[in-house]
Amino acid sequence: MNFQKILNSRVTTLVLVALVALFGIHVLTRSTESMRADFTADNLYSLTDGTEAILTKLHQEGVKPLELKLYFSQTAGKSLPKFIKDFITYEKYIRALLKEYEVASKGKIKVSFIDPVPDTDDAQDAADYGLDGKPINQHGDLFFFGLVFQTQTGSRDVIDFLWPTKQETIEYEISKRIQSMIWPQRQRIGVMSSLEVVSDASNPYMAQVLRAQGKSPGESWIAMKLLEETYQVSKIEADTDHISRDEFDLVIVVHPKDFGDRAIWALDEWVTRGGNTLIFLDPYSLDDQAPQNPQQPWASYQYKPSSNLAPLLAKWGLERQEDQIAADFDLAIKRAVSRTGGAERVIVDLEINDQNKDQTLNSGHPVFQGLANLRFFLAGSLKETGSDGGEGDAGDEGGVTLTPLITTTAKGNTVEVKPGFPDSGNLVFLDLNSPGKIADQFTPGSEPVTLAYLVQGKLDPVFPDGADIPGPTPAPPPGLPPGVQLPPQQSGETERKDAVPEEERSEATIMVFADVDFISDQVAFQNTPFGAIAVNDNHKVLLNAVDFLFGSEELMNVRSKPSIQRPFKLFDEIEAEADRETLEREKELRAEIATFEEQLREKQSGLGTANAALFQKQVQDEVGQLNDRIRESNRELADIRKGKRAALESEEAKVRFATLGVTPLLVLGLGLFLFFRRRMRDASARRSVS
Repeated sequence: MNFQKILNSRVTTLVLVALVALFGIHVLTRSTESMRADFTADNLYSLTDGTEAILTKLHQEGVKPLELKLYFSQTAGKSLPKFIKDFITYEKYIRALLKEYEVASKGKIKVSFIDPVPDTDDAQDAADYGLDGKPINQHGDLFFFGLVFQTQTGSRDVIDFLWPTKQETIEYEISKRIQSMIWPQRQRIGVMSSLEVVSDASNPYMAQVLRAQGKSPGESWIAMKLLEETYQVSKIEADTDHISRDEFDLVIVVHPKDFGDRAIWALDEWVTRGGNTLIFLDPYSLDDQAPQNPQQPWASYQYKPSSNLAPLLAKWGLERQEDQIAADFDLAIKRAVSRTGGAERVIVDLEINDQNKDQTLNSGHPVFQGLANLRFFLAGSLKETGSDGGEGDAGDEGGVTLTPLITTTAKGNTVEVKPGFPDSGNLVFLDLNSPGKIADQFTPGSEPVTLAYLVQGKLDPVFPDGADIPGPTPAPPPGLPPGVQLPPQQSGETERKDAVPEEERSEATIMVFADVDFISDQVAFQNTPFGAIAVNDNHKVLLNAVDFLFGSEELMNVRSKPSIQRPFKLFDEIEAEADRETLEREKELRAEIATFEEQLREKQSGLGTANAALFQKQVQDEVGQLNDRIRESNRELADIRKGKRAALESEEAKVRFATLGVTPLLVLGLGLFLFFRRRMRDASARRSVS
């Protein structure tokens, strides 16, 4: 064959084009290997700026490369039932995310993917690393899905099992472990509280005392356990008179109920010397339970589970308003309050979400970046007093700067709730289970109620001239019966404390929250068969606040990655509007029912003491009428609730029709239109040919 013909042949041209295309694809792939594009709505496959900052720091001098090994039992998992598809999908996501870490680290992180087939060295390595293998059959085969972090110096950390339900926090978990392995220095947090926030199990003396009383040390709050993953967390006794900067880098105060002069002095000295502090106060703490006394069962109704640090707050230009609980109709959670009743809007159970966070959160503050859902239950109210008690007013240059962090909406207000027995005029703690009664006492306000403040500046001390404080309380002897407390010290001995010298005073940063339940197990977490899980972003605020007070922004930025949210905004707006429209009428009906029930009790007591048969008949008729009126009012309340449900069901029907009816019809119509248009074109083409 002629060489010129070969060069001019079509086959040769196609081969050359294919070779050029292959070479071009290879060059393009190599040149764009580090380029990424994430088209997901929530940027699921993109690393946050915080992670990028941590990976950039890996290139500091002396930082050795890190190896990440993802163990996923792909072979063994093929025998598992249908639900394993969730793990397969999640493994693909983890694999892609780890590749992003590897590329962004520019050689400082090496990622490997391992299938630990049963009875192989890889399976044994996974078990030796401490991964949590799940039994999948009677042969003892294990299903592994975990991540191993290892440095060249032999340091190691693991995520023992990767649950698909924790996808939203996996980047934070990975970045946190990378940072802690490369920079293992752990900062120290001291926790002061009147509650069992940090377990006594680590204190041998307290553990011995509890055992002598027939008790066992309780567990730390889940929020504290989360802090322990990154920081050294230990308890500071509530009767301490000194907090040392050599022992602690940050102090957290949780529900300081009845803190005495010793604790007030210790905290005042700490912040005056520039110690950063995180404080949680509360008008009603769920975990502060009244002591039970069988001989005085009614005494618990007078118990007040509140906490305050009034002397310190007053010096900073703040006060927690006593007996005031924040309420807001627009933030109220609608939920069931009894086993048999329907859902009701609880105006003291507040939710901050994507729809209202611009009104309620200081969105410019780094602590609140990326948060989707916060919950406050029976939170208090913080108010500026207009003076920091020192040389300048709060907020003045050179004085104390007060910055609101979290508020209600402008229509929020407070309701006054006190201990005691229920009555018709005032709210008591027993009424907190009656959302309707609380709503009846609520009047919308004209300005937001503040739930959290940031305090910054050089703080004037509460004790500018020093103080004489009581001596330490003697420790209880072992074997003290449960519930028995020692009387206060009667010796009258005091200790002299000198004022902090001016040259030792320094600027401090303090965050004050008017809610303790905000970080408690009951409000921030939920127990599941897979362990405790976060039900909102409350814990993120705690972790972000700690990072902010430590000046560490990287992890705070990683934690701010938005959660995957798909809210039914239209339904929520319809439900809220229906509640607003019927609020006044429901309030009137509840008042009528309460009046009728009171009259009914009076008539029934009169019926029992009446002697005349005619009078008895008259009272019986009036009792019957009152019962009819009560039933009628309850029926109208039921009709109101029925109307709300009907509005939601009507809107739901429209959405269902649009989704299941209109959309398929449009697709069918488009298909028929294209079909007949093609037929017409074909027919026209045949006619033109013929």
